[in-house]
Amino acid sequence: MPDKDKDRAVRTELSINDIRASAWNASHGNPDSYKFLKEQNRKLARLANNRLRALEKAGYDMFAYDRAITYLKNENRTRFSLKFAPYDDYKGMVKQLSELVTFINAPTSTVAKARETMRKKIDKISEYTGNTYTEDQAHAIARLMSTDSISTLLRDVRGDSGDVIDVIEELSISDANVDVISSTIDKYLAGYDPFGDNSDYLSYDEMMDELRNMSRR
Repeated sequence: MPDKDKDRAVRTELSINDIRASAWNASHGNPDSYKFLKEQNRKLARLANNRLRALEKAGYDMFAYDRAITYLKNENRTRFSLKFAPYDDYKGMVKQLSELVTFINAPTSTVAKARETMRKKIDKISEYTGNTYTEDQAHAIARLMSTDSISTLLRDVRGDSGDVIDVIEELSISDANVDVISSTIDKYLAGYDPFGDNSDYLSYDEMMDELRNMSRR
């Protein structure tokens, strides 16, 4: 099968605009539009859940997987639901299908692309640190780098990204909790508010000290 066909096979042609238009029609009493959305949800939820299981089995609980799981946790779920939102819940229909489309169309929702993306990230870090990593270490580093907080931090600090990468490497071999790491970084990313309560704010140096201390515990 040509590569173009493979790429098409792992995506859905359903767009966010299609979802919004059909959800609008469904919420205004069009039964055909609602039936179409229900069928799409059932089909895409099965595909998405199969991908989640495959990513978990292969150990790639990062990138697109991490975003999907964050959404599902907020919905008190571990898998995408085959049960669709009521026809009169426009926002619910749009949200449910939009999350499915976003996950399925993300390249790293497949094991092959997640593996490729992880390897590219680890190769770049290896070029900087001069170190080589075991498969477990590579997964741990990539898992940290895929979090929103660390991704944002690396974009934010730019010139100091080397220091951040050093800390990420140290944290990846420690037992530091990812949620605690993200929370610490978020206290810096939130910025200083001259007119607000800054009791939780951390400067860049304070944040880095906190992260280094975590890696030593």
